[in-house]
Amino acid sequence: MRFTIYLISIALSGIVQAQYDPENHVVTLSKYYLEPISEVEDGSAEERKEVLEEDAKKLNALETKLLSSMTLGHFWSGRTNEVLVVNEWASVSDADETIRTRGETRKKAWRKDDDRQEHMSKFNKYWIGKHTDVGLYELNMKMLKRPSRKYKDNTVVTMTRYYLAPLSKIEDGSGDERDEMLQSWFDNVIDKDDKVLSHMMLQHYWSGSAGGPHGWPIVIVNEYATIEDALNEDVSELVEAAWPDEEERKAFMKKYRAYWSNGKHEDLSISNNWVNLRK
Repeated sequence: MRFTIYLISIALSGIVQAQYDPENHVVTLSKYYLEPISEVEDGSAEERKEVLEEDAKKLNALETKLLSSMTLGHFWSGRTNEVLVVNEWASVSDADETIRTRGETRKKAWRKDDDRQEHMSKFNKYWIGKHTDVGLYELNMKMLKRPSRKYKDNTVVTMTRYYLAPLSKIEDGSGDERDEMLQSWFDNVIDKDDKVLSHMMLQHYWSGSAGGPHGWPIVIVNEYATIEDALNEDVSELVEAAWPDEEERKAFMKKYRAYWSNGKHEDLSISNNWVNLRK
């Protein structure tokens, strides 16, 4: 069971009921755009890194309702100046309040007007004045793997969209069985896989489309230490340890794959995770 099977199986682990669960959190995905360094007056990569890290450090400490955040820069996919920000909140209202009061939060972070204006002048010159709202998703908290520690070096984050097959198309399938199998896979494989540093399962909430012939969409966000770890993942030992009996293992995997919708997936991005900006 190599990486391809792993990706298909891992996708299913993020899906439970399509309805919103109040125990789950919400995740916003927003895309921003950097100015090329060559076009920034008196700009440099060193200054940009410094000012972005200062901004994140001060705001992250004050924005208590922002539970976690990842800032993803270009690696392989998309435009080279795209930056994707993945923010986690307990609720949509918490996200709205944090964004609405950000101006006041900045005043607390830089209490002197001159200091704040100097910082914002440096900060803003590195960004193109626009952004794209990519999506608002439900984060499955029962199958969430958070990073175990802070990392000194940037990590690699992959983002892929998969689809859950409609239960009506699964022979002898049920929501209860699906949830039980998905949780078992997460507990025995994903959570024990040391190469997966963190794992988020984003279900449809408000944005985008859902349902249809492909099934119910989810987005899987996986974090790895290196691109080699992402591309060369092998979980066969974990699978065999979880289901040591070969016949039981085959039966589990056959039933498990049945909840997957025709092997369809969409690779959304492979990005650098700028760990010094992380919350």
